[in-house]
Amino acid sequence: MLERRKVTPLDIEEVHPIITEIWQEVYTPIIGEQQVAYMLENYQGIETILQEMAGGTQYYMLFSDGHCVGYTAYEIKKDHLYLSKIYIHQDYRGQGLMREVFDWYDQLSQELRLNQRLRVNQNNKQAIAVYQHRGFQLIKEDIADIGQGFFMVDYLFEKNYC
Repeated sequence: MLERRKVTPLDIEEVHPIITEIWQEVYTPIIGEQQVAYMLENYQGIETILQEMAGGTQYYMLFSDGHCVGYTAYEIKKDHLYLSKIYIHQDYRGQGLMREVFDWYDQLSQELRLNQRLRVNQNNKQAIAVYQHRGFQLIKEDIADIGQGFFMVDYLFEKNYC
């Protein structure tokens, strides 16, 4: 059974090493070490996460049997629930934990009466397969110049509830 613990600003120093480890494991094979380092500094750095939280993004650490197994974050937008981060540590994949995360998001979406949206790197085939299996539909391609010669080459997916 998966347990969610809401991250507070006081928790960031403690959970940031876990976030860094998961990002390096997931993205280094897809976008390379240099872009991962750049994105960790600019998109998942402690100050950035604190700013996101102050703006309404909700971060949760995920635990199973007392062990931190990943993290997730979402933001309630005007017309959708944006699933910003959904990560399970490689040592805990294949145990149905991601299903529990998505079941929770499905329940939240129904309560809020909002569709879900997320973005995923176009080369993250495993994540894309999971999202499609959970009923997400591709709505568009999104390529963004994020600076220093790096690009985010993503797909935007949506799951309808309304």
